Amino acid sequence: MMIKPIVSTVMVLVVVALSIVRASSPNEFMGDMNGYRSACKKLGWEPKQDCTANHIIAFHANIKSHLTNVPVNTTIQFNNVQLNRGGAYDPETGIFTAPEEGVYSFAWNFLSTKGGTVYIAATVDNFDHAHTCIGNQQSQYISTSGQLIYELKKGNKVWIRVWHVPATFIHGGYYTYFSGSKINSF
Repeated sequence: MMIKPIVSTVMVLVVVALSIVRASSPNEFMGDMNGYRSACKKLGWEPKQDCTANHIIAFHANIKSHLTNVPVNTTIQFNNVQLNRGGAYDPETGIFTAPEEGVYSFAWNFLSTKGGTVYIAATVDNFDHAHTCIGNQQSQYISTSGQLIYELKKGNKVWIRVWHVPATFIHGGYYTYFSGSKINSF
């Protein structure tokens, strides 16, 4: 059972290294932490929580203006980006590309007006995984929303597209949005 003494030695080295942090600013502290992260990796110890707590992957974007008569299979470009930590969402294409493996959560909302029809698909690498819809309703305004929690590999792509029938009217502004974040690492 040689594993126990080696693990104990590694833990002692990490505790000693962390106990000598003398940073005077947040930037200096993060520089020290990045050095410790490198040391951890060289020792073969890669904690998911401790060394990656400052690494956030999250985005939130809405569409700038109303959309009308959007054809089936059109990817919606949420071009008004409010948050894009990690840079994984591309507002030019409307596609989120997973920068690393993990479990991700995505949410969307679409608003339409009286008589509007909007059928939405949450798509991962060309396969639909969730559908929401507004079907020619009679209220002044109505929305559809959904959520997808999905395990992604690095490079998987996620987007929202129109499916089934063309979208007659999608309300612009903060009413119609797409957001996502990484919630867990492997």
